[in-house]
Amino acid sequence: MSTQDVDVIRTFFRLFDEGRLTDIEALLAPDFEWTYHGPASLPWAGVYRGVEGFRAFFGIVRDLIRVQECEAQEYLDAGDRVVVLGVSRTLVLANGARYEAPWINVFTVRDGLISRYLDLFDTASVVEALERDPREAVPAP
Repeated sequence: MSTQDVDVIRTFFRLFDEGRLTDIEALLAPDFEWTYHGPASLPWAGVYRGVEGFRAFFGIVRDLIRVQECEAQEYLDAGDRVVVLGVSRTLVLANGARYEAPWINVFTVRDGLISRYLDLFDTASVVEALERDPREAVPAP
């Protein structure tokens, strides 16, 4: 793992935290592939390719959830990959449910651009929150 590769991924997360999705597109390789593992009941599970796929993913989640915090906690050397461990805290727009989900992201960086992004999440907590009855939602503190 090179320091340059880690810097690319740190930039990815910084831009995400700042809501600058368009700027993230400049970090994506032409053959970019994002795999988000999850059950069929998770509306955004699937494989997204290229900038168009990146945009399509956020087109799906935009009307469903609001990530309130995406905390990249640790960056790990995995040879030709950068592995990031973290946690996200998210609001479900339709029912007001909130969930906290640990995640693992595995990035492949080639020539300074992200070519692969494997997104592994605690999908059970996400699906449960999406399906929760709005009357059971806990109000924000």
